[in-house]
Amino acid sequence: MSDNRQQRIDTLKEAARRKSEEKTKAAEAAIRPLVKRGEQVTFQAVQREAGVSQNFLYKNPELRDKNPELRARIEHQRRTHHPAPRPVPAEGDSGKSSPSPPRSAG
Repeated sequence: MSDNRQQRIDTLKEAARRKSEEKTKAAEAAIRPLVKRGEQVTFQAVQREAGVSQNFLYKNPELRDKNPELRARIEHQRRTHHPAPRPVPAEGDSGKSSPSPPRSAG
């Protein structure tokens, strides 16, 4: 491999490392405003606040490991979040919408 090619490879690797580091810092910094506003600290909220992709957050578990506040909040919300119960259909109702009546030609 030529020295020039290796130099380009090294330059690209360094640029990717710096970009990842910047995204990680942005994600970590996004937590404070979420907490201050009383919003849930979720991957989606951090992604929106930091301007990074969810894919980046999910593929970087060190974000959770490095930031105990994020990890603790996400775990707490997982344990305490109870989704709204689904409505129970009335007796004799299958819960499915009934088909539309046939249209008359006219």
